Amino acid sequence: MALILQVDDEGHVRPKLRCDACGKVIESHSGATAVWDSQSTKPGAVLEPTFQCEHCNAKAGGIPSLPIDHFMLYLLNNIQLTPRVLEEAGRRLTNDTIGL
Repeated sequence: MALILQVDDEGHVRPKLRCDACGKVIESHSGATAVWDSQSTKPGAVLEPTFQCEHCNAKAGGIPSLPIDHFMLYLLNNIQLTPRVLEEAGRRLTNDTIGL
């Protein structure tokens, strides 16, 4: 699974994506993709994406994929995280972080 939690230098836990091909943490969305097997495209089929960094994505070539930023927007939309909900979550996170 490419979704990981990584502890930063200050001890904070941060969600990250890891490349399923090379294992490195994806630090930039530029060129990174969500990749899936499109052989099973029947309604109700469950497809499990993998994530690839820019370097590994360039080597794969031609397989069905979606840029990570587009994938995340689709994900947020499908779980109904609207801009208003995200703004409120951001405010709560900021308040929790600064101890308000």
